[in-house]
Amino acid sequence: MTIPPFLPLGNYLTNPADPALTRTPYARLASSDLAAWLTQWPDLHTQALKTLPRRIHPTARIHPTAIIGDDVIIGPDVKVWEFTTVRGHTLLAPGVSIGFNCEITNTYLGAGTVLGHRIGLNRTLVGDHAHLSADVMAAAIHLAANMTQPSRDTFLRLPDGIYPCRTPRFGALIGDRVQTGSRITLGPGTAIGRSCLIHSHTAVSPTTVIPDHHTITPTDSPTHHARTRRT
Repeated sequence: MTIPPFLPLGNYLTNPADPALTRTPYARLASSDLAAWLTQWPDLHTQALKTLPRRIHPTARIHPTAIIGDDVIIGPDVKVWEFTTVRGHTLLAPGVSIGFNCEITNTYLGAGTVLGHRIGLNRTLVGDHAHLSADVMAAAIHLAANMTQPSRDTFLRLPDGIYPCRTPRFGALIGDRVQTGSRITLGPGTAIGRSCLIHSHTAVSPTTVIPDHHTITPTDSPTHHARTRRT
């Protein structure tokens, strides 16, 4: 019998430290397999909503022009600025800040993560203390003749082989402390390791996996170049 591949989210993300989440499925985030989490995420988020005493922490600051979906979980000291939409099974961990005119759907944002302006994330997980500058987009589905009914499953090219994500909808897995410039396109289906830097005007190809501590720069071809960061 073939054992399916296992990709722990803990290779990229830190487990949520918010005490309010300790009895929810999010407390097991780091030990979960990526594909299993993606396929079960809506149900796991629903379980969390039933467990939490309140969905939006009273210390969160949400601009009157922002739109917050009925299923969104917002932690302490979160800031959501003008004309931003947050919806779906989304969780904003403590200290998250989202700039103006962003669209965040079915996404996990780790503690202290900052999103600049005009960010678009869907079916994406972002670790703690990441910083995504303006115009960063994570595409969640492959190009198809009918984009409203995606059927092509996403996958990642790991060093030891192909990892099936078991869903046609997956944007990106962005590790703790990743920092980006502006005008970045990711995916569908990318994994960016912890403490990576992504320079402006870079398109990271679908199925790409970037190890921890790499710097990613644009090239003249429609791809990217990654090298080990100097510390």
